[in-house]
Amino acid sequence: MKLSIASVNNATALVDEAEALLSGEHFARAYFLAVAAIEEVGKSALAFGAAGRNLADRQVLKKTWKNLLDHKSKINAAFGPSLSLTQRENMKEALDASLELMGSLRLGREPSMYTDVLADGSIQNPKDLVRPVAARDAVRLAQHCLARAKQHQANNEPASTTAASDFFYTLSSSKIQEIMGQNEFSSFYLERINGGNLSLEEAIYAFVSRPAA
Repeated sequence: MKLSIASVNNATALVDEAEALLSGEHFARAYFLAVAAIEEVGKSALAFGAAGRNLADRQVLKKTWKNLLDHKSKINAAFGPSLSLTQRENMKEALDASLELMGSLRLGREPSMYTDVLADGSIQNPKDLVRPVAARDAVRLAQHCLARAKQHQANNEPASTTAASDFFYTLSSSKIQEIMGQNEFSSFYLERINGGNLSLEEAIYAFVSRPAA
């Protein structure tokens, strides 16, 4: 929880600084700090969620640290509190918009701070790349993500996870696909569904935990 609190406090400072840069028309730097603030919001969200996990499990701890160091994971996590507070009937629209924003932020992060040499030999300069409207939108988005994260964490406690949830959390996408692609899995999962247990996480955990034949 200490990391979650420290990250949201740092995100608050970064948003303040991004607002100051925006006022001074330093658009590229304002954009970069806005993205950095969003990442800190995401880090806070990841740390908040991890507080309910079994961090004594080395694989769970390893996955948590990997997420905390990954730009994509942090940006994605920053949108979690906003989506959790979205009305169900508006969820698809909100999710589509969020996915588009996540992609734009990941692509714009580096070019907004660093020069680069393009394929044609020309130089890409941040101040020529980041439009004022993009900087303003990024700062507004950082403000929104931060406000929603504070609201979510003030009104909730980290949910305690199950062994099945923690196991699923540590799996890569390719490993999940590998497990689900096994011949026996479909009938195994269907039997559980027919019994009223719809959880994919629990099905995968139970499937790999079966006694060896």
